[in-house]
Amino acid sequence: INRIIMEATKGSRFYGNELKKEKQVNQRIEKMMQQKAQITNQQLRKAQLQVDRFAMELEQNRNLSNTMVHVDMDAFYAAVEMRDNPELRDKPIAVGSMSMLSTSNYHARRFGVRAAMPGFIAKRLCPQLIIVPPNFDKYRAVSQEVKEILADYDPDFMAMSLDEAYLNITKHLVERQSWPEDKRRYFTKMGNPAENATASKEADTLGEHDGTISPLLFEDSPPDVQPLESPFHGNGEEQSSPQVLQNSVVFGTSAEEVVKEIRFRIEQKTGLTASAGIAPNTMLAKICSDKNKPNGQYQVLPTRQAVMNFIKDLPIRKVSGIGKVTEKMLKALGVVTCTELYQKRALLSLLFSETSWHYFLHISLGLGSTHLARDGERKSMSVERTFSEISQAEEQYSLCRELCRDLAQDLQKEGLKGRTITIKLKNVDFEVKTRACTVSCPVSTAEEIFAVSKELLRTEIDADFPRPLRLRLMGVRVSGFPSEEDRKQQQRSIVGFLQAGHQVPPATGPAPEGMGTDLLAKSPETTPKKKSFFDKKRLERKEGHQDALKCEGTDEQNLQTSHTVQVLKRTMNENLVSESLLSLGPFTCPVCCQEQGGISLEAFNRHVDTCLE
Repeated sequence: INRIIMEATKGSRFYGNELKKEKQVNQRIEKMMQQKAQITNQQLRKAQLQVDRFAMELEQNRNLSNTMVHVDMDAFYAAVEMRDNPELRDKPIAVGSMSMLSTSNYHARRFGVRAAMPGFIAKRLCPQLIIVPPNFDKYRAVSQEVKEILADYDPDFMAMSLDEAYLNITKHLVERQSWPEDKRRYFTKMGNPAENATASKEADTLGEHDGTISPLLFEDSPPDVQPLESPFHGNGEEQSSPQVLQNSVVFGTSAEEVVKEIRFRIEQKTGLTASAGIAPNTMLAKICSDKNKPNGQYQVLPTRQAVMNFIKDLPIRKVSGIGKVTEKMLKALGVVTCTELYQKRALLSLLFSETSWHYFLHISLGLGSTHLARDGERKSMSVERTFSEISQAEEQYSLCRELCRDLAQDLQKEGLKGRTITIKLKNVDFEVKTRACTVSCPVSTAEEIFAVSKELLRTEIDADFPRPLRLRLMGVRVSGFPSEEDRKQQQRSIVGFLQAGHQVPPATGPAPEGMGTDLLAKSPETTPKKKSFFDKKRLERKEGHQDALKCEGTDEQNLQTSHTVQVLKRTMNENLVSESLLSLGPFTCPVCCQEQGGISLEAFNRHVDTCLE
């Protein structure tokens, strides 16, 4: 496979970029080996003590009380296409284009065809490969059907993409123990009896050798799949019974049974299969979900011994977060399995960053997260597209606008706004650049995001002038979402100030009751006046403060333009007005000290703005 890929790409920009990256990795390894040669035994002993203390802390905090599940749809995009076009079921197919593939079915994977592979290379590996254009609207619709099922087991499940998600079913397992059989009973779909009988025979025959096999993908099941009890046809007595119950199946109360039930419901609702992993943490659950693919599941029991036995001979490449570069660097140090990762823990702490060796130690002990980040804790949201070369600025701006529109829809569905907009660009030489800009107010609309993204893109286009900027990938990301605490603080700002009953005393007139005369007797010289928020804002306006954006490019360039400022100010003001129509009752303006009765927040804001001008 590697030889064919090399022959297909030799002399291309892709090949040149791969050689360049290979050279860089080799240089890093050479530098690392030089550092290793300079490490003394004393340094190694000191590092060993430090790492072992940290390992002891991790062991003391090991949490085995949660049941985490990773659900991963099998060859999702390809499976949807095969479901909708039965003629594709027995053929090698991939979803994508000649430029880049999104995924491939298991027939194609036998030939070495993989996701993120250029289509023209895949064609060299598998000449009979059928490349199907992607239909993301269809994939999103199917994904939503799957998510509705997952929400029944964990309303706070964490979707990682359209085709995979993490669940914490600990609470569900407790509740499930008291459920009667009827609540755990599900019925199979009643289709054409002849077709059902044929499908059942095929699945049963293959099940003798390969375990539970997908109705779409069963021919591609890996040979090492362990037989699992199939939930799809019930037991023998039910099959022979003339009763309606012959088409039903009752699931048990264990974690393994719950996951079988989830996979059964997904297959019944969508016609697609899913694989799953069950473990005490998310890191192990993800590895387990790949163990019996396709259409299988695997569980690591929640005991320390079971976890360590599972992790012992596990290749480090199987762990999410360890890619081919890290794998190559670790292999140069003699680390191939997780056991070796633990054995070399002191050396790794001296050669890698603290973040890296901490992560390595977590892996070698079989530790991972048991906390699923909720929507409010999401760090970022992005969209990106790979395509044939685009070098016309108009086309690039048009694509950027389209990406911003898609991203805005995703943000608004989740009710999210962010302050940092980042664009990602990959040119035809496979060099990747990211440029970011941070604005003063959170944004979420397509116009707001595009206003910033366009300027970031324009900077890159201008930097390559007079040569055109030749792109093959573009992405847009929004991050810097306000935390829950930030949102509460914003809510308490002006509304809280006014509803708390704060009043600005008049400039003249008698002192309010209860105020000491000694305080009033103090002269301005001895009691300097502290500027309020409104004083500062008035002063800023008088000085002509016009900065509405504060941009921070990753290349430390100031990317502000008056056009961007105007667009953002206008769109932000529109959004603020639309969110501020609540009537709040009578208030005293903190600027002019006049009472404003029976007005909405929108009207009150306009009044304050007028006073501050």
